[in-house]
Amino acid sequence: MNLNAHQTILLGCILAMLAGSEAAAQNTQAGRITGHIDGVAVDDVGAHIHGWACQQGRPESITVHIYANGGAYDTVKGILVLAGKANLGEEPAVDKACQDTVGRKHRFDIPLPGASLLQFHGMPLYVHGIHVVGNVENAAVGGSGTTRFPDAPPVRRKPSSYPPLSGHYTNVNVHPRVFHTQADLQDIAQRAARAGSYSNSRFVALGDRVRRDIAAMVDWQATYSGCDLEIYLRGFSYEQKPAYGNDRSDDELRKAMHAKPQLAPPHGAAIVAARAALYAALLKAGAPQLPETPSVADAAAFARGILLAWADHGFRNDKGKFRLTEEDYCDLRPDGSPVVTQFGTFYGALTLTRGVIYSVHAQDLLDGMDELSLAGQARLDTFHHNMFDTIHSIHNREYDVDVAWKYSDEIYNNQFAGHLTALLALSRLFDDQKNFEAALNGGTGATTVKLPWIELFDGIIYGVNDIPLLNITPNTSVDPVKSHPAYTTAIVAPGEINDRYRHSNPLQSMGYSTGSLEGLYMAAEILKNSGFDPYSYRGTHAQSLEMASRYYGCFARSEGFDNVVTAEKSHSCPDMREYLGSIVNGVAPTVLIGAYRYPNDGDLAALEAAAKASYVKSPFSIEPIMFGKWRD
Repeated sequence: MNLNAHQTILLGCILAMLAGSEAAAQNTQAGRITGHIDGVAVDDVGAHIHGWACQQGRPESITVHIYANGGAYDTVKGILVLAGKANLGEEPAVDKACQDTVGRKHRFDIPLPGASLLQFHGMPLYVHGIHVVGNVENAAVGGSGTTRFPDAPPVRRKPSSYPPLSGHYTNVNVHPRVFHTQADLQDIAQRAARAGSYSNSRFVALGDRVRRDIAAMVDWQATYSGCDLEIYLRGFSYEQKPAYGNDRSDDELRKAMHAKPQLAPPHGAAIVAARAALYAALLKAGAPQLPETPSVADAAAFARGILLAWADHGFRNDKGKFRLTEEDYCDLRPDGSPVVTQFGTFYGALTLTRGVIYSVHAQDLLDGMDELSLAGQARLDTFHHNMFDTIHSIHNREYDVDVAWKYSDEIYNNQFAGHLTALLALSRLFDDQKNFEAALNGGTGATTVKLPWIELFDGIIYGVNDIPLLNITPNTSVDPVKSHPAYTTAIVAPGEINDRYRHSNPLQSMGYSTGSLEGLYMAAEILKNSGFDPYSYRGTHAQSLEMASRYYGCFARSEGFDNVVTAEKSHSCPDMREYLGSIVNGVAPTVLIGAYRYPNDGDLAALEAAAKASYVKSPFSIEPIMFGKWRD
């Protein structure tokens, strides 16, 4: 049938009126809340309640509230546990009960947090549907009151004590002594001199990077003294862009850091200084100087200039005093307004530690080469003593806040691993046995470290026949790919890292776990150089660094480095569901140092070649602390 323009418009209007009348018919309905709890399942993803709920005649997915020990309108009102959404697809029978012809999203499958099981297990469970229109009463759905919260699984308890770390602190009056010793440098220099070796290729890349850093149009003497942690993160502590949170543009950094107009502001200045100092130290230890690369003196002078600029001018308040407390720092949005949370700016300790471990490394190397004057050493010592006091203070205050939080088991994470690595590094830089052993074992009095390494190790790595910690941010879905920002399971595997609640994107789930593991390895290098034996250490559940490296190595072996975890390929990896949809990132450096420190581990050795190929492509492949911690 051919229609003219007038007829086409008229037909469109008629169709629109008909469609509108159908929608209006549904929109005018304000039916009652209905639904049903079909059951509570307890499986390897934990406990979750499933059923359906809707407002009759409405297409929208409604919110549901889960109560314990009573309904919302009972004489003794129940306890609101959490809210969810009935937004999953359903079958025709539910459509009919909901009197819905267009919605088809009224089912729910809502995870029950482990913490709620500990508190409410055995109590009656109620699900209330929340209306979307009209004066309809929010109402409990069928099965409410007769369904009960399931029993909580066994709870992992803190032990009364932790196995001691073998060895004892060894005082050393020479540098370097923190992440590398002179023997380490000589070994790496010898390997770097072997043409065709992996170390040689990485040393060539290191020299070229230092050359480019020195030649870059960057104002390396620019520093920052405000309170904004984001600027410290970008300017001092973290080189790669984007960083975290409200990332700053170069123009914003240049203005805040008073950088010269024609030059770029520095990114990750502490890392850049450590890289240059390492290159100079390897040259001095016998590595061959490459054509057109800096000399020992030039690389050392470059690193020294960066460190002294920050020591003299960075981290100061309006009165020129060093910023020593949590209150001295702030988190600002791009418009300058503060970000305020229940945790204040406690993550400032993490921001500082990311850079301090590298500024310590750089000073330690420069001291070992006699590339610091007495006055320069005194200025850097003052800087790092202030950094120690700041990180120590914030660490203890953050611990107090975190253990009082409902998700208190999240203290075993990459942030506290960073704190302790920095405290150990700073103490070792000064050969300060008392503060070193406090960071390791807890200490007493003014030296007390509330979450010491020995406890963090036991809480951050799961061991044999282990039980999950339950006070963790709850899942938002039983589907790991859809559960953000958290995903945890009711089972754990030996070697798994308890940094698993960060699930905001595919990079974070495994990336945060392996970030924690890499931090533990960095701390282990300090401990080894200080007279202890962290590589044979076993926690209360027999957990070890080797076990953790092997666990994440399973995904690299199944999927390949930097690929996405799938059920098809990774089904043999324990607790595979935890990481579905995640990227196998951050695993390569932990495999390499794992094979280096555990040379008899065949599984790690089998992954070395692929790990090296992956690591070369990483922007962190010439990271100075882990440099040379591999086998050729």
